[in-house]
Formats: sequence, C-alpha cells, structure tokens
Amino acid sequence: MSARRQSGFTLLEVIAVVLLTGILITFTTNFYLDLSAQSRAAVERARNTRRAVVLLDRVARDLESAMLVRKPDPVDPLLHPWLFLAEADDPDLGAQRLKFSSRGHRPRSAQAAESDVEMVAWMLARGEGDDFELRRWSSPQLPPGRDLAFPLLEDSDPVAGGIAQFGVFLIGEDGERVARWDSSVMTESSELPLSAEIQVSLFVDAESEAVAGPFVRRVSLPLRPLDLEAQLEAAGAGPADGADSDGDGIPDAEEDEDGDGIPDGEDDDVAGEGGDEGGMTVAECAARNRPAIDAAIQQFGPQLEALLASWGGRPVSEVAPLLQGMGFNVPPGCQ
Repeated sequence: MSARRQSGFTLLEVIAVVLLTGILITFTTNFYLDLSAQSRAAVERARNTRRAVVLLDRVARDLESAMLVRKPDPVDPLLHPWLFLAEADDPDLGAQRLKFSSRGHRPRSAQAAESDVEMVAWMLARGEGDDFELRRWSSPQLPPGRDLAFPLLEDSDPVAGGIAQFGVFLIGEDGERVARWDSSVMTESSELPLSAEIQVSLFVDAESEAVAGPFVRRVSLPLRPLDLEAQLEAAGAGPADGADSDGDGIPDAEEDEDGDGIPDGEDDDVAGEGGDEGGMTVAECAARNRPAIDAAIQQFGPQLEALLASWGGRPVSEVAPLLQGMGFNVPPGCQ
C-alpha cells in the first residue's frame, strides 16, 4: 500500500518568494523616498522663490520712490540733506549698503501738513553662522544737513535672514554698471541712477550649504532730480533769495515800502494789493500756519526756509506745485 503524497511548497520556492518580495519592497521604498525628497526639494525651491520675490519687491519699491532735490548754488553743501548713497565692500558683488531719500512714507493724517518724504537705508549684516541678514531703517525726517553715516544696526529692523549674497548695481546715464554712488560728490552732484539691478541668493535651509539663486530684479528710478531754481525761473516766480531787483541795496525779501517795519512780502496791506487774483501769498500762509511751517522746516532743513523767504510775495497757488514736487504738502488753510 503506497503512502498519500502531501501537498505544499518546497524550500526553494519559499526562498524565491521571499527574495522577490524583498526586491519589490526595496524598490517601492526607494521610489517613495526619492519621490518624497524631490517633493521636499520642490517645496523648498518654491518657498525660497517666494521669499526672494517678496524681498526683491520690497527693495524695488523703495528704490522706485527714490528722489532728490538738486542743491541750489547758494546753499552750503553741508546743509543740503538730499542724498543717494551706495557703498560696496566688493564692487564685483554690488552695493551692500544703500541710503537715500524716498517718497514712500505714508502720512498718518490727511489734515496735518505732513510730508511723504522719508530717509531709507538698506544694510547687509552678518547673521548667525555663515549667512547674512538684510535690515531696513527709515526716518520720516530729513537730517539737518549732509549725513553720509549709516544708522546703527540695532536701530534698524530685520527684513530677511538666511541670505548667502546680496548686492545692488546702479546704472547711470552713461550706461555703466557700478556698485558705488554718492550724489554729494562733484562728479555726480545731485544726480540719481537711471535704474538699479538687485541680486539676492538664499541658503536653501539652515542645515545645508546649498544656495538658491541668484534672483535678479531690475527696476527704473522714475523720479528724476528736481531743480527747483530752474522750475521757479520757468514759472516766472520772481527773483531768487537775496536778489535786489531795484538796486537799492535792500534784498527784495526785506523791502518795506510802507515803512511799517514789516517786510512787504509779510505785510497783509501790501501783499494783498492786487492779490485778489493770485490768492493768498506764501508769507500769509506761513504766518497763519506757523506750527506746521516750523515742523516742515525742521524736517526739510534750512533749504525750505530759504525758499519760503524768497517766495514770500508769490501766490501760494503758483509755488504749491514746486513745493509738492519736493514732498511738502501745502497746509489746507492756504489752499
């Protein structure tokens, strides 16, 4: 009598199945890990791209609002606060520090005589480890005179960290691409660049030395330097400060024809003669809005005070566009 044959798998078959299963699991696991790594890399690239775009937008917005008022010849260069300054430790990397006047400030009140001009500075500073951080400083008041010093880092606000490289190249009328600019020197006196090229590179993450970038943005500086003397002459707004049109040795701004001890430009009786057509004069506006005018002079410096004195007898409506062009809003009571 023969024994019944038992069904089952041989050892060789079991080993083959285990081996094939292991190969399949290994392949699937590696595919998943590669896919996960690629997904994380794509997320990091997108995140760094967004960071770079936001940073470039913010720097570009300030540069697009940069403005200058050309220094009048009689004004002492040390008393002229308008400035565009760029400094670079390595010219091949672009400017790492920028300081300029800008029309990017938003007045807090529409009723107050508050200007939209501010001083802005961007500075690249050493961060933790091998990376850098970009910091921004702003002040709603112009300095009393030329100030080439940059603010202290602790007085500025951090904008972005994890920066591998940052630089701004400036392009002038000659088309040359430079990393340094100083509007206060004779060769570039009261001049602004035509455009700027901003470059930034970011570390991918805090644990890696991999760098994303450079990300580049080129912006134009549309606000060209204002020449108030030329605009005043073109508008026929009268002689400059200190002029003596009648040759009597007394500056026009100090003339007192009625002998009442009040300069004619500030005398309601004289300034109002024939002034119905022109409206309120600059001198009358200054007299009626002394606190606002004093605050504006403190912000803009002696240049504004000299302009107001020279324009004392002119109608406000005539000189208001020039004042607004340099960022000074005429008080509502004068309009």
